[in-house]
Amino acid sequence: MKISIIIPSYNQSQYLNSAIASVLDQTVKAHEIIVIDDGSQDNSLEIARSYEGLGVKVISQVNKGLPSARNTGIMNATGDYLLFLDSDDMLLENAIEKITEIVEKTNADIISPSFKCFGLAQNEIILMENPTIEDFKTGNRVGYCSCIKRETLLEVGGYSPKMWCGWEDFHLWLNLLLRDKTIKTIQEVLWLYRVKENSMIQEANKHADELWGQISKDFPQLNLQLGLKTPLPK
Repeated sequence: MKISIIIPSYNQSQYLNSAIASVLDQTVKAHEIIVIDDGSQDNSLEIARSYEGLGVKVISQVNKGLPSARNTGIMNATGDYLLFLDSDDMLLENAIEKITEIVEKTNADIISPSFKCFGLAQNEIILMENPTIEDFKTGNRVGYCSCIKRETLLEVGGYSPKMWCGWEDFHLWLNLLLRDKTIKTIQEVLWLYRVKENSMIQEANKHADELWGQISKDFPQLNLQLGLKTPLPK
């Protein structure tokens, strides 16, 4: 069983080294590491390419937004499962090892580990066990940094480009769960989520009404209770 790591990157030169290093330092090595530079205007692309000698694959594209960058990773990955990591976050060193164990035990379509915030916040987010589609009707229940079967992602076309300003992971979970895909959460912290002043989730939440409206339009059968709870970070 092979796990590919997908790291989309846009103007994150301050943090990208730490993200890539956290993947390289795993107790169980990734099948491959793919960094997608989404038209960065800083030196993020140069930083990513400095790791090519260590086997990191770097893809550069014009700026299309996070869903597109992740989808580029999906189309270029060769692993059985894909683990997504944003360029300002980090994996704990045993993340791939633990996720591999759970995949081999459960064969779930989605494996979602708990996480810890750092930076401007220090709290741990321990995910609920066995969330169902009913649990997702009022908000997200897992973090974006999840490990997903590649064939499952290809089945739905990856992340929706309609969610260009955020919550693309929440949209994906609903899409997959409505197709009876299975999700397994891990009640152990395996990754670190950076909380900072200007983040994607803060910008996304400014468009909460619009995003809830798009999700409700795409999944009318869910009768979503709009706006009761915004998704978890990223």
